[in-house]
Amino acid sequence: MLVLGGSGVIGSAVCLRFAQNGWNVGVHYHTRHDSADDVVRRIENPCRMGRSFQADVSDGRQIHTLFNQVQTVWPELDAMVWAAGTTTNRLTVRITPVEWERMLHVNLTGLFLCLQQGLRLFSEQRGGAVTVVNSLSSTTGGTGQTAYAACKAGALGLVKSAAKELGKANVRVNAVFPGWHQSPLAGDAFPDPDQLQAHVLGRTPSLDEIADLIYGLTTARDISGQVYNLDNRIR
Repeated sequence: MLVLGGSGVIGSAVCLRFAQNGWNVGVHYHTRHDSADDVVRRIENPCRMGRSFQADVSDGRQIHTLFNQVQTVWPELDAMVWAAGTTTNRLTVRITPVEWERMLHVNLTGLFLCLQQGLRLFSEQRGGAVTVVNSLSSTTGGTGQTAYAACKAGALGLVKSAAKELGKANVRVNAVFPGWHQSPLAGDAFPDPDQLQAHVLGRTPSLDEIADLIYGLTTARDISGQVYNLDNRIR
């Protein structure tokens, strides 16, 4: 299986959960080579293999090369998790065209291109699973989150449309809202413990629960086109 963004906080937790259950895992990264290699070291043992793969997901040629490399190592790909992405915290009137395009290329076009590559392989194999790590902002929006929320809303459309198109080929496509996590993506926006009033449980979800849910969705035979929300905020 392949985890796009496998060197990140959520992605690495997902990689390790699959490895713990005996899967060979491809760990994708863009610039965080050391993090990806650390995940691979934690995965590998005599019974399973971990490999790191580099690509800028905003570049279609690099994505094509990435999937060719994955197929060279593992001719059959059973599952794919999208945990890649970037964000910005800027009001609508202040977003530059360059920032807008970068957000779209990474968060939406990159997902689309990876889905194309992965779904083609799954369709040929008559089976497979894709889980997309999305965001609650895709349905609620947020101040300073125009570009990010727009990309995430578009990603939900991709998930649901792909699920309908590929269902007869036994390809399952689902999305997950993972909630807040301290990571480079969240940066300074991550709330302090006393700023979690919007969370009904007074806490953010754990990485273990997210990894468990994604693993469960990937291995479930009869779930597709669904969105699972682990973010316990009510808006």
